[in-house]
Amino acid sequence: MLLPTPVILIINQARQAAEFSSVLEKTGSKVHAVTSFEEANELLSFLHPDIIILPNQLEGVSTGDGRLYCQQIRATLAPPRPVLVLLHPSTDVTERINAFRYGADDVLGDPIDKNELAIRVLAHLRRRQEEFSNPLTQLPGPNLIRRMLEQCLYSDKTWSVMSIDLNKIRVYNETYGDLAGDQLIKALAAILLDVADETEFVGHLEADDFIMVTRPEIAERKAELICQQFDSVSSRFYPKGDIARGYLISTGRGGIRRRVPLISIAVGIVSNTVRKFQSYIDVLTNARDHRNVAKQKQGSFWVSDNNLEEELQETSVNNGQHSLPTVIDRTSRILVVEPDGAMACLLQETLALEGYCVQVTSSADDALELARFEPPDLILLESNLIDRKMDGWNLCRALKADMVLSKIWIVMATSHPDQLLALEAGADLYLPKPFDIPNLLSEVSLLLRSRV
Repeated sequence: MLLPTPVILIINQARQAAEFSSVLEKTGSKVHAVTSFEEANELLSFLHPDIIILPNQLEGVSTGDGRLYCQQIRATLAPPRPVLVLLHPSTDVTERINAFRYGADDVLGDPIDKNELAIRVLAHLRRRQEEFSNPLTQLPGPNLIRRMLEQCLYSDKTWSVMSIDLNKIRVYNETYGDLAGDQLIKALAAILLDVADETEFVGHLEADDFIMVTRPEIAERKAELICQQFDSVSSRFYPKGDIARGYLISTGRGGIRRRVPLISIAVGIVSNTVRKFQSYIDVLTNARDHRNVAKQKQGSFWVSDNNLEEELQETSVNNGQHSLPTVIDRTSRILVVEPDGAMACLLQETLALEGYCVQVTSSADDALELARFEPPDLILLESNLIDRKMDGWNLCRALKADMVLSKIWIVMATSHPDQLLALEAGADLYLPKPFDIPNLLSEVSLLLRSRV
């Protein structure tokens, strides 16, 4: 797997700096050499070295105290700051300890064999890589990811960045525990490493948020392979009962239950062949935006610069409540199906005060007719209806079986103690009676906002 190129800054006399540079470049590092602390400060305004190598006393054209410069670096540079390696001519232990107190991270003899210096530098670079790796997956963490993306931005090569994460990981953790969720994250990391070759970079930003840097001509093929491999192993992380049911049950405040799809992944792909990026944050933000479009799809899915517009158009159509043209900024419509007259009146007035357009009925047949005539955005449905031909359970099944009406959110409000009946009938939310009105309004708002 590819890693960002280490950057080393040498501050020393020209001859000494040239000798050190020649051997340190053989470690695979990018080496910059300057002969004064002033020149070093100019470089540090835009350069982010991993290691700074400097003498205890800089002599020649420019002079300066290396210990004081170490102190300055610690005081002025924000983390992650470079490792400070001070070359000290004295063998006196007290003087060397004093150099550490000024801020040096390592104190080496001066003069020092250049090969010995290279060995010590490699040791610091390895330790730095371990320090900047994600503790769960041991993949490069945020600091190394930033370095990698910045090097991409300054490169004249073409590249693509994939932003990858798990859908519904929070619900998975709530259901099976954080340790199980960690195993799932580690499985995704293993898949990414398996898919990546020696020219590609894989990083782990946080939680379930990963990135991969690859070549534009293979990015979409890699994304498809990642989705396929994840889907092939994800079933191993569920009990057989949940696999058979096909969804998880998320529990909220007040006993509210909702169906949550089995875990999948979303991938967003951006490339410098399509647009120019201003910073590494710009790259990450755009890749995440593409990934969020992929999250609107069912199952594991990827979206790239090449198909973004097409996916946005399709998502807009699929998120509508029916196939007829809709006005996006219209008032949301809610159909209340409630046999209790007092409760129906309370719900109608409460929802109307929130700005919703509300219709009320107590009959399943009437509700089905109203939904077909002008599909609402959400149906608040009581399971125990007075209609002899169809109760709330069957009405819910009929709505979800209709291709046009199946996208309507259904909140099943019922006093029945078995929440599985409501969810298995197709309800998106199980709301036990009696319920708290503020909780109802919060859940209704959340559902409606998710399809704006």
